Amino acid sequence: MLELSVNSKSPAAINSAFKKIKDMIMTGAVARTTAIHVVLEPGYYRELIKYNLSNPLVIESAPGTKPEDCVIQADNCEAFNKGLENRAVFVLGPNVSNVSLKNFTIANTHSKTVMEGSTLADSAEALVWNNTTGTLFAQGMHIEGRQNTLCLKGFSWFKDCLITGDTDFIYGDLDTALFEECEVNVREDNRGDYPGYAVKSLAFANKPGFVFMNCRFTAEKRKKSSVYVYRTEGHGGADKLKWWDSAAFINCFMSEVFDPEMAWDDDMELELYPRGNVKTGIREYNTRVVGKGGKVEEADTTKRNIRSYLLTDDDYFSNYASRYLILHDTPFAEISGEQ
Repeated sequence: MLELSVNSKSPAAINSAFKKIKDMIMTGAVARTTAIHVVLEPGYYRELIKYNLSNPLVIESAPGTKPEDCVIQADNCEAFNKGLENRAVFVLGPNVSNVSLKNFTIANTHSKTVMEGSTLADSAEALVWNNTTGTLFAQGMHIEGRQNTLCLKGFSWFKDCLITGDTDFIYGDLDTALFEECEVNVREDNRGDYPGYAVKSLAFANKPGFVFMNCRFTAEKRKKSSVYVYRTEGHGGADKLKWWDSAAFINCFMSEVFDPEMAWDDDMELELYPRGNVKTGIREYNTRVVGKGGKVEEADTTKRNIRSYLLTDDDYFSNYASRYLILHDTPFAEISGEQ
């Protein structure tokens, strides 16, 4: 394993470390399969970062550092740098194999400027996992932004993380993404009283999509606008290989701020596809609502979107009662019981 320590006082410290690694690989000093371990000292790293090497990578803050004390941040968006690979703060590319991110913050500080709604120009990812074959594991991470904060493809697993944004801020065309004991926080829109949306799935056909297990969904209240856990783009269909609305909410706590319909479909003008079932679509089990003063109650699901599905006890114990059941058909299967 190649060990590197990075200090925020050095200019472009993380990019310099990655360039050093690439140079060592190109000269043959380091094999393309050698694992890389990067330790970030506390501080603020103001840079845009890309990693696209096949070497397995672990990047984490120094032991004892709180995530909020080790921050990678920048102001970036589609209007500044066009394309998914360019508008994010941290991009993990298609050539990577296995990446672990632990105990630091990735923040896109861009504030939205276009007033017509959710526009491409204001897309401003903090983290992009642009990989369909490898695995991304994130633990103790804070991932912060506004529109399109976290973009995922392929396979990923988030544990004890905080993800914040205001519009479609957890999204992607993916196979499986597990969020375990995470907090998903919908921020107030910086432009004013606009609706909020947490999750948008463009999942591959017949795949689990986004699975939230034992997570907390919190939100800042709007004056008049609604806040939704999920919204659709309405592009899914039986003949489509992706864009399926697949998201599961298992044993989750949700703030009373969220609209009881939970999944937004523009008053049925957009179609949620597929209709929720055991394996795909919008599905939930044992959702609880947290009201004022922290009072916890069983969720009233009578107003849910008509296409959502309430999992039965049999559904839950057969498919969702452990992380192994959720991840056993993914590359995480061998390690899902070890973390």
